[in-house]
Order: sequence, then structure tokens, then C-alpha cells
Amino acid sequence: MAAFDPDAYIDVQAPVLGLTITAEQRPGVATFLRLAADMAALLEAAPLEDDSLDLDGVFVPVAP
Repeated sequence: MAAFDPDAYIDVQAPVLGLTITAEQRPGVATFLRLAADMAALLEAAPLEDDSLDLDGVFVPVAP
């Protein structure tokens, strides 16, 4: 798998999402995209059995 390139991701996804990311914002956005990619890599590396996915019901909030 190729290394994650946050700048390429910004270039592709910002227009798709209708976002305008300024030159001043770009380093911060790239930093948080790298952080998100690192967190995703940790989750993807966790061992998980094929039959261990047990989905819960739908969350329904209640009034306080």
C-alpha cells in the first residue's frame, strides 16, 4: 500500500466536498489528516476474527 499523502488527498477531496482550503489552513489540515491516517492504521492492524463483528441496535437518545 502506498504511503498516505495528505496534500494529494486535500487536492482531490476539497473540490469534491466543496471546500476551499487556503494556503494558511493547508498545513493544519494536512497535520490532522496525517493524525487520522495514523489512527486508522492502528485500528486496521488490530486482530479481528471474521465472526467477531457484533453490531448493536440503533441509538435512540432520550430526553434528559
